[in-house]
Amino acid sequence: MKKILRFILKILAKLTLYRYRPVIIGITGSVGKTSVKQAVADLISTSGRTVWHSQKNLNNEIGLPLTVLLAKDSAYRNLGLWLVIFTKSLGRLIKKDLYYPEFLVLEYGVDHPGDMDYLLTIVRPQVAVLTAVSASHLEFMGSLAKILEEKSKLLKALPLDGTAIINGEDEKVLSLKTVLKSRVLTYGQAAGFDIYTESAAVTMKPSLGMSFKLALQGNNLPITVLGTVGSPVILTALAAAAVGQALGFTNLQILEGLEKLTLPAGRLRLLPGIKETILLDDTYNSSPRAAAAALQALVRLPLPKVGGRRWAVLGDMLELGSQSEKLHSEVGQTVANLAIDFLLTVGNESRVIGHGALAKGMDQDRIWHFANVQEAGLFIQDRLNQGDVVLIKGSQGVRCEKITKELMAEPLKAGELLVRQYGPWLNS
Repeated sequence: MKKILRFILKILAKLTLYRYRPVIIGITGSVGKTSVKQAVADLISTSGRTVWHSQKNLNNEIGLPLTVLLAKDSAYRNLGLWLVIFTKSLGRLIKKDLYYPEFLVLEYGVDHPGDMDYLLTIVRPQVAVLTAVSASHLEFMGSLAKILEEKSKLLKALPLDGTAIINGEDEKVLSLKTVLKSRVLTYGQAAGFDIYTESAAVTMKPSLGMSFKLALQGNNLPITVLGTVGSPVILTALAAAAVGQALGFTNLQILEGLEKLTLPAGRLRLLPGIKETILLDDTYNSSPRAAAAALQALVRLPLPKVGGRRWAVLGDMLELGSQSEKLHSEVGQTVANLAIDFLLTVGNESRVIGHGALAKGMDQDRIWHFANVQEAGLFIQDRLNQGDVVLIKGSQGVRCEKITKELMAEPLKAGELLVRQYGPWLNS
């Protein structure tokens, strides 16, 4: 049945693309692709052009064609909803939809060898972004080299007049520059890349966020992004600016687009917590590289009150295969090396994070482990003090957003502020 569904969606998507000829921006990478997707879509929209982007996690062999068909979600097992999607799509083919977007911003999610090949049979981009390659989906991919090989297919599929945008800070990704036949733009947090920033600071007025100057086409553009902190925020802005340059947008259009930059739920979002605390909610997913970046963001965040403490609440990082124990231990070592007061781990494999922190000298009485998010949430809730800052992060299978909800000052806003607050997720 799934094969039939895939075939129908593929045909409808290809016919729709042929009918409307939108400009396709494709985004892939081990980390950050959803944030970049949102930033690019916001930038294009601010310029006055019409744009549609992948909703939620519609980035696989089902989700990608659904995005082309302008669906907001999968119909899952609901036959009636599938019929509605098919009917609307056929109607759009028969009678031209004057509001079909000029641009599509698509996530290409891959976790098995060959996934990208199939997605590229549906749609190939004119502009492609590769955010990073790191240890995620190792269980299925086998090695970083295989991950790079799979994700780089998106860039290699570009036409000669297309543009590849790559994170220059990732040496594995940067190595592609010499083999790609299309135009290449690099971005990073140092001079020498095509789009870069050399300095950034946490700003506390009018609210917490990041401020930095973006060097683009010989100009320095002042950017402030509120409600989030950390180098991933800067890299997201740089990648979006590079897409804007590739599309021929002016510096003013790029600046105006980035001024409205907000990261999606569950991506280093700052939320008010109980007892006048601050939550750094990064619960969408986790990998060793993303966990390290989140921990750096935690220690970069100013404590709101004298005597405040920093907590790292870390869940399992899944799909790491035979390297899971080693990689979890390394994250624990990172915790011990930073100015972090307390460590809570949640799940099965995350226990090794605590072992790694202990081996690096963190006190045993500052490390706790819990089997589930309910126990962890209640434990930390009782121990928080005014002025504490709490990072919450884990792979989606651990459901660490439930801890965030437990600690939010306004839990009734969970539906608009947290990840996985819809459909089947609410009952799992």
